[in-house]
Amino acid sequence: MGRNVILIILDTVRKDYFDKFAKRIQHKSSTSFEQCRAAATWSTPSHASILTGQLLHQHGVHSGDQSYESIDVNDTFLHQLSDYTKLCLTDHGLLQPTYGFDKFFDRHMTTGWERIVNEADLEGGVEKYLIALKETLSSGDPYTMYKNVERALWHNAEDLMFKLPIEGPPDKGAGELNRIAKKEAGRSEEPFFMFMNFMDAHTRHRVHKNLDHSLHSTPDEWSSDSHYVWESDEFDESYLGHYRDLYGASIEYLDRLVVELYEHISEGTDRETSVVITADHGHNLGYSYDDNLLGHMGSASESVLHVPLSIINPPEGFPEEVNEYISHLQLGELINRLAENDAEVDDLVGGPIVAEHEGLVGYREKRDHFPGADEEFEHWNRIMRVKYDNDTKVIWDSLGNIEEYRLDFDNPCYQELVEKRTGKPDEEGDFFDVEMEDYRREFTRETVDESVKGDLEDLGYL
Repeated sequence: MGRNVILIILDTVRKDYFDKFAKRIQHKSSTSFEQCRAAATWSTPSHASILTGQLLHQHGVHSGDQSYESIDVNDTFLHQLSDYTKLCLTDHGLLQPTYGFDKFFDRHMTTGWERIVNEADLEGGVEKYLIALKETLSSGDPYTMYKNVERALWHNAEDLMFKLPIEGPPDKGAGELNRIAKKEAGRSEEPFFMFMNFMDAHTRHRVHKNLDHSLHSTPDEWSSDSHYVWESDEFDESYLGHYRDLYGASIEYLDRLVVELYEHISEGTDRETSVVITADHGHNLGYSYDDNLLGHMGSASESVLHVPLSIINPPEGFPEEVNEYISHLQLGELINRLAENDAEVDDLVGGPIVAEHEGLVGYREKRDHFPGADEEFEHWNRIMRVKYDNDTKVIWDSLGNIEEYRLDFDNPCYQELVEKRTGKPDEEGDFFDVEMEDYRREFTRETVDESVKGDLEDLGYL
């Protein structure tokens, strides 16, 4: 008898901060894959890799073509869950029906505010509030009405809202998604597969009323800024301290929600429910081993690629801790085995594994703002490919550089540069179907559609 499976993507959560701030999930989990690596460095191609088990250059979903319409459902792991009710809950702007992400599921749900954004051309100002009010009143749900108007006001009138005697801004949608998930699990035919993406650890960061305020000393009015990757060295220690603290506090908030959600659903369903928790990618926080970068653009560091992978309530026989590599390319097969109560994972783990970075998202727009020479910009916009084997990580790029790093399995996200040289690995063709330069030419033919730029700007990519 198949079990219910919930896949939770903690967007942008790196492994070392997960270990520090997600103690409840770790305590509740029976299985942890300590050496999980994302297959891509940002959300859109990473989710496509999870669905298909393919690298970016194979599935073709990237910054130039962010639609999932080119991916056939039969080419995803979801095809094997034919007897399952398949649910999607996310308010990630790039995982909406606009991009074809709903095609993989029986029901695609989002927060009330994100639904309004999907369905209306919002120009801002009073019109936005009126549309929000109209839509939420028609829903007949007082909670949804409250959350929509609250998010609209804080998103567009923050300066005014801080002057009012109210508790503070809301979260980024995780609380409402949790509420929807409980409702959907209670009314869905079992077995079900539920996909969830929580955005609360993604930029931009600010204090909100649901955080544990003992974890930070950030002023209420502070918020992080959007910036280009080459501007990372412009932030002082005070800014980085607030940024890191709120990032950690956001993970702790999600930690509370995930465990509470599992406990609620497991008590109200007939079948056993397993919860898989991972991240689509991590995030640099300006540390020396992050190459002093802030964000996850222009980088294939361990802080970007090393992500958590924990399972709450796996079938009997699953290992407690796995210290061999596992790639997100194997995640779909892992989920299918969970659904079938199959505890065999030995053939899914071990090296070598690989990952891929496409260059800058919206590189044409970013080039217009780059203050230096073209050859300097190409450093930030280089394609990178990554190979892991034992405690060695090798990165090679489209500029002909190779960097070899030593990893410390007891120190997540740490990497130490051992050697730099020129060339490319002889075994590249064993893992990648297309030469980097050939694929780069495909990228240069693509442009970011005007309708997509707003979503990229909201996420801090432009």
